[in-house]
Amino acid sequence: MDTKSTIIAVASPPGRSARGLVRLSGEDVRSVLGPHCCGVDLSQRGIGAARLSIRNWNLPVLCMCMPGPGSYTTQDVVELQLPGNPLLLERVVDELVESGVARGLEVRRALAGEFTFRAWHYGRLSLDQAEGVAAIIAADSDAELDAAQWAFSGGVARDLEPHVEELVCLLARVESGIDFSDEEDVVSITAEDLASSLRILTKALQGDLAALHGIESNDGVPRVVLRGPANAGKSTLFNALVGRDRVVTDSVGGTTRDAIAEAMSLDGMSIVLVDTPGDHVTTAEAASTAESEADLVLWCDPSLVSDETPEGVLAIRTKCDLHPGVEGDVLAVCAFDRADLARLRDCMARVLAQRSRCASGTGLAVSLRQRGLIENAIASMTSAHAIASVALPDSPTIGLARPAEAASMLREALDHLGAIAGQVPPDDVLDRVFASFCVGK
Repeated sequence: MDTKSTIIAVASPPGRSARGLVRLSGEDVRSVLGPHCCGVDLSQRGIGAARLSIRNWNLPVLCMCMPGPGSYTTQDVVELQLPGNPLLLERVVDELVESGVARGLEVRRALAGEFTFRAWHYGRLSLDQAEGVAAIIAADSDAELDAAQWAFSGGVARDLEPHVEELVCLLARVESGIDFSDEEDVVSITAEDLASSLRILTKALQGDLAALHGIESNDGVPRVVLRGPANAGKSTLFNALVGRDRVVTDSVGGTTRDAIAEAMSLDGMSIVLVDTPGDHVTTAEAASTAESEADLVLWCDPSLVSDETPEGVLAIRTKCDLHPGVEGDVLAVCAFDRADLARLRDCMARVLAQRSRCASGTGLAVSLRQRGLIENAIASMTSAHAIASVALPDSPTIGLARPAEAASMLREALDHLGAIAGQVPPDDVLDRVFASFCVGK
């Protein structure tokens, strides 16, 4: 991608607004804007009022000048705030591009994500931070925004750093055994030690991967799961909450045999409601699976009282119209009573609002690209472990039957993890190899 020409784009969100933003970055920003922008020194960092004169227009603008390399892209960057009419903003971009091209300047409209690409290309951002920028832009909720900001702060690379460090050390010890086996002071690694270290490291990396969700695959929509005994009225309540007969109901227990999900709106918030089979021996596994993925579990039981409420769930005494004599401080609901449903909706919304920030964490921490790289690293480490499991009996010092192959697999794993935020240079490995020498060697 071209990184030298001056790029221009509308940088404010689509639609009308009081003010809009036009952003420029490149080597010829001052030359592009100079003939059209008066009242401000484009070479000086700062913000100032100016006039933008294009054709027969004379527009008041607020001009923010950020000379390179101290800018987002490390190039000269200028941002123009002007009236937020979408047509006007696009016309300003077109006129500036046309004017620059007519004067022989390399200027064009920016491609999608090109400002951030330049920030990455020139070392202002790491690759995982650049992906965090995309996640921040796409965030639809506070939880998604918190997770995206965590990713932008380098959270993924920071969490992987101990694993990368361990891999580098293992690779250095394997390569020292290959290249400097005739040096008695060089500390190499035995097959047993390598296999043990890789087993621990792989397990830790798999655990980290399991704790992370994908930016592209996770939409941040809370999941609310209905659980409880068979014939507790879960499916009837499910239909009442979603507003239509989504699942079959029957007075005979066991009618619902699979978990069924449906999107719905709860006080303006999108959620996914999940109906599960009755909680008995033959269907408990399906209910447990749904619960493990839930942001909120509604425990439904017609005979429920407060001292029987399962821990960590919102307890509901269903079919309260059929069991009016049961007492307790749990929420009593009749699926056919609008007032009861309204109270339940309010209660669900309050609980989800309280849990939203706690649930955000790293929920949107990795992109599909990053997840694929971590999975590839695990596969390479598994291959290295298989090689290390075959010891070379007559070489107790090196201890590896195929040390070059093991080193290749470790380097692959290191490359995969390094590609998330930046490659690990060979010098890092060399430093650790020579650190194993005694002083004077």
